[in-house]
Amino acid sequence: MHAPPPEHPLIPQGEPELIAEPTALTSFLEHLREMGTFAFDTEFIGESNYQPRTCLIQLATSRRVALVDPLRLGDVTEVWEVVGDPSVTTIVHAGASDLSPVRRHLGRDPANLIDVQVAAGFAGMPYPSSLANLVERFAGHGLAKGHTFTDWDARPLSASQLLYAADDVRFLPLVWDVLREELVGRGRVRWAEVESNGRLDDPHVFDPVAQARRAARGYELNSSQETLLRALCIARDAIARQENLPHRTTIPDGSLLEILRDLPQTRLQLVDVRGMPRPIVARHGDMLLKVLADNPTERTTWFTGGKRHDHDSGTRAVVDAMLAESLRACEELGIAHMLAVTRAELTRYAARSRNLRAEGIEPPPLFAEPNWRREAFGGRIESAAQITPAQPGLELG
Repeated sequence: MHAPPPEHPLIPQGEPELIAEPTALTSFLEHLREMGTFAFDTEFIGESNYQPRTCLIQLATSRRVALVDPLRLGDVTEVWEVVGDPSVTTIVHAGASDLSPVRRHLGRDPANLIDVQVAAGFAGMPYPSSLANLVERFAGHGLAKGHTFTDWDARPLSASQLLYAADDVRFLPLVWDVLREELVGRGRVRWAEVESNGRLDDPHVFDPVAQARRAARGYELNSSQETLLRALCIARDAIARQENLPHRTTIPDGSLLEILRDLPQTRLQLVDVRGMPRPIVARHGDMLLKVLADNPTERTTWFTGGKRHDHDSGTRAVVDAMLAESLRACEELGIAHMLAVTRAELTRYAARSRNLRAEGIEPPPLFAEPNWRREAFGGRIESAAQITPAQPGLELG
């Protein structure tokens, strides 16, 4: 059930405008530029293609809400250019994936973005908060549910689908207006703007190091094994691009790890790898075997035990102290802790600092300037534990 939106000057009323003709699109984009601020979202399918396929684009100002049909229009570069225009403000909610086609078209990161999910974390809300929670908190309206998983490439879309899609952006101008007023009072608008733009990295950009780290699943690898796993991830990306398939469909992470463990030397041995798609071996087996030949490493049995060792008790004690202090600081400031720092970041900082001190080098601060975290916390978190080069672990101050 879709409850009608409450009457408010910043909430566009009525059914969304459906845009499937170029002239209507150009006219609506002119409206966005005139308003100077608008909400943006997309519905896409990412399960079947190398790059997610955009099936619907949602746009809204405080006066109008529209649904753009890229499947009918074909060319929607005008939309990407408006979203990437630094002279207008684009409001999103968890918009990293939605901005992926904008980046591909522009060849750069879009500018002047505000992610209300991030902004809410500076106003006492948890991070990440769902769109429904933000709309209820800042617009006083309960969103309907039911189309989180739907066939957005089907046509025609139902009336319920259209309303659901429109509500993804309909309330964002009001949510940001209320949030911004609260952040002005707290002196945190700039923090929200900086963090919004910093957290909207494209999740669809290929990063072989990150993919290899995920595929390793916590197992301890030596340098030659790490090199081979990265090379396999690079080969998988090339195959996925050629086949127009997602990475996980091309070769699952688990199969990459088994290739690394068993080091197959023939196509038949590749086919025997658990989870390895036979058509991929048929078309790209020679490439994979060449990667194995070009990146030699020893056969291993670390599947039976060989997870990365946790840090020593001294390091854990220091990280615990820093984590506790960061939680206290965030609670006092009304900032979502996940926006500030994670345990993994503190662990890396503690280990790096110990190594530098062992070499007689003073470690840099946890948060380098210019950084809103440095402004908010200063050296408070580091001071919670005195990092020394003592062995075997770190000593609490």
